[in-house]
Amino acid sequence: MPTTEKTKTVKIAICGLVKSENLGEMFIARSLEYLIADGLEQAEPGIGIEYVEVDLLGRNDTIFEIPDARERRLRNYYRYSEKGRLTEKLFLNLQRRGRSAKSKAVQNLISRGRHLIWKHGRNYRKRLASYFDLKLEGVDYIVIDGAGLLEYSYNEYHWSLLLISEYAERHGLEVVYNAIGRAGAFDERDFGSTILKRAIRSSAVTYVSARDNVTEVQACAGPGHTVKLLADSAFWMKEAYGIDTGIERKKIGIGLIRGNSLQGYGVEFGSKEWTALFAGIATVLRDRGYEFEFFTNGLPGDVALGKRVLKKLGLPGSYLVDRPVDDTVLVDTINGYEAIITCRMHSSIAAFTMGVPSVILSWNDKVEKLMDIIGYPERAIRQKDFRPEYIVDSMEKAKAEGIDDELLSAMKDKAKESVTDYLPLILNARN
Repeated sequence: MPTTEKTKTVKIAICGLVKSENLGEMFIARSLEYLIADGLEQAEPGIGIEYVEVDLLGRNDTIFEIPDARERRLRNYYRYSEKGRLTEKLFLNLQRRGRSAKSKAVQNLISRGRHLIWKHGRNYRKRLASYFDLKLEGVDYIVIDGAGLLEYSYNEYHWSLLLISEYAERHGLEVVYNAIGRAGAFDERDFGSTILKRAIRSSAVTYVSARDNVTEVQACAGPGHTVKLLADSAFWMKEAYGIDTGIERKKIGIGLIRGNSLQGYGVEFGSKEWTALFAGIATVLRDRGYEFEFFTNGLPGDVALGKRVLKKLGLPGSYLVDRPVDDTVLVDTINGYEAIITCRMHSSIAAFTMGVPSVILSWNDKVEKLMDIIGYPERAIRQKDFRPEYIVDSMEKAKAEGIDDELLSAMKDKAKESVTDYLPLILNARN
């Protein structure tokens, strides 16, 4: 077909945690790309689509596995400079102090000080802005792909989102937020929330939907948006990845999480407790005659905890699946299980789409809200119920019940609705 104005390629930036070592983040991006492409093709057959994947933390396209955190940033973050060492030490030290501060006034004072460092420090605003300038040049539309982006207490996405909005304003582009949620603290009295509001209330932002905590997302988006409670694009994983679910499944998968995952959100439950819990779950499974193995979403910290669990159990390394470095490998791993007990939200969503029953150990209320919305609230195991026998009992109940196709279909409809809402905006925005 000859290229015409109508069939001209549309170039779309998919902005998210696309270079995260937690490969569950890629489930969001790949599924969203599938939904957008499918919708645009139906609206305008033959349309060309080019995606540009943009990492919110400004990481390079090639990621190296390096144990030391600072060396990892130097190697993997775009234009990260060795000369910013002193500023970085101060920036991270203030972050730790802010998290431990009890007074809201002190927290905000520290946040304002860190914001000044972010604005003027070598490895922060200037570095990120140059990365976004490089990645966003020539795009027709910007889509923020979802995930728990209402977050500034642990993972600090608010500054990146602000820079993307500022770029869009300068270049006359539109931005949409697809099914975002809350992962950490959100309090309108917090200084961090003012940055988030500036980002999402930008004149460039034309649409916002939520996957959870719709009240908080609405408060952040402001009166200029009517935020719908919809669903994560990853509920379309089966179609996006072309997954064959007709395979033989024998094992129970135990999905791990890093030892300090709860401590990062202010909950005293560390590596020692996680190790004992996972070892206990494995022991109960073994006693009940199940084959099992441990797997991770790819984070090195999750793998490190897995090795501690194996040591406690006296099991060989073959009981821990090799760390995946490609999202398709993780998809195949989850697809091979009879059921899973997991801590990572997107491994649970992935399993749901593949017909693999799961229970998820809730380390954050986003997990409980997700399972409430799906219709399986009992499959979110709260911390007060972190007992191996109870967890395995819950898995067995989920396995016996299976997956309700109507519940899955409802979540897929909600995920698709979010994309359908803004497809006309993308079509109208082509240069």
